[in-house]
Amino acid sequence: MKNVVGAIVEKENFFGREKEIKGAMELLNDGYSLIFAAPRRVGKSSFANKMKDVVEEKGWKGFYIDLEKFKTEMSFVKQFLTILKGESWFEKFSVDNLTIKGKLVDLSIDVVKNDIYQKIEKVLPYDEDTLIVIDELTIFLDYLLDNKIENLKNVSFFLHWLRGLRQEHRGSKIRWIFCSSVSIQNFAHKYSLSDTLNDIEEFSIDELKENEPTIFVRELAKTKKMDFPDTEIQYLLNKLEWKLPYYIQLMLKEIGDLVDNETISKKTIDLAFKNATSKKSIRFNTWIERLKNYGEDKTYAHLLLNEFAKIKSGQSRENLLLLIYNKVSDMNKAEDVLNRLLLILENEGYIMSMRGKYTFRSPLLREFWYNRYFN
Repeated sequence: MKNVVGAIVEKENFFGREKEIKGAMELLNDGYSLIFAAPRRVGKSSFANKMKDVVEEKGWKGFYIDLEKFKTEMSFVKQFLTILKGESWFEKFSVDNLTIKGKLVDLSIDVVKNDIYQKIEKVLPYDEDTLIVIDELTIFLDYLLDNKIENLKNVSFFLHWLRGLRQEHRGSKIRWIFCSSVSIQNFAHKYSLSDTLNDIEEFSIDELKENEPTIFVRELAKTKKMDFPDTEIQYLLNKLEWKLPYYIQLMLKEIGDLVDNETISKKTIDLAFKNATSKKSIRFNTWIERLKNYGEDKTYAHLLLNEFAKIKSGQSRENLLLLIYNKVSDMNKAEDVLNRLLLILENEGYIMSMRGKYTFRSPLLREFWYNRYFN
């Protein structure tokens, strides 16, 4: 098993989640399409890719489409067709339909857009057990929107088209899995498009459970020939608190950079934790960069996160409300901003609520945030 930090893990590098695999497979067999509901860095993409492998082993067709690098509907159509190309039923779709006099069609022309999307609908394998995984959907939708409210019609068209594919063919054996590093549900709710997702079952994924974290550390340590005693493994896991594969992989990488054929100690783990959360670390920059998409709420999100970094024991909702009120001088607006941000920040894995207080979900992210802005 290779220690793959941050990228999608595949095949023998995928670890655990047996209960989740079984649960997701049962839902797919029952005819459900799924949204993987989980915060950032939980491993949604790796799990979605694993489900594609699982269904293929059972004789299904499996397709995986990553939309992260595609910024237009035309690029989506080309990628979608590229993924499907080679299937026998695909021959019914002529790629010539995508060109006019040798040039790619302009999907901003509604009549052309409708024609292309309808042709795609007609050739999908509705009578074969098929799983289509669409990853980084929200990032793609953000590109379509491009911070211009007039572009919302394109986003709405796309999401309603996907819903039509799921709804309009009775007896269809196609199942869909949607996931993204940014919450799909938050995006849909923000732009009043939740109705385009109300036929999909939310499937929750979280940290590794039971003895999985311990076994995972052992397997990764074995790969690098580390002597990692069980007491130190437990010390590491207690320090992490949130036992995500990504955070375990990150810490094993940092520990591996510090030792060479020596027994892992608590001192080594503490130093690795310190290095991982340094203000110079680039591992957590995406958490900061993501806030630019919060629009007018970005300033208030930073305000809350800075407070959580300074007060490690957490802050009550009452104190957070006062914090925002002091900035906006309007209690109704303060309530609205706080309610919205607590929901979004929790869904995206920044924070959690525990014993009546809000705090960072991951001690690693909390320490990094403190070091970046206050140290």
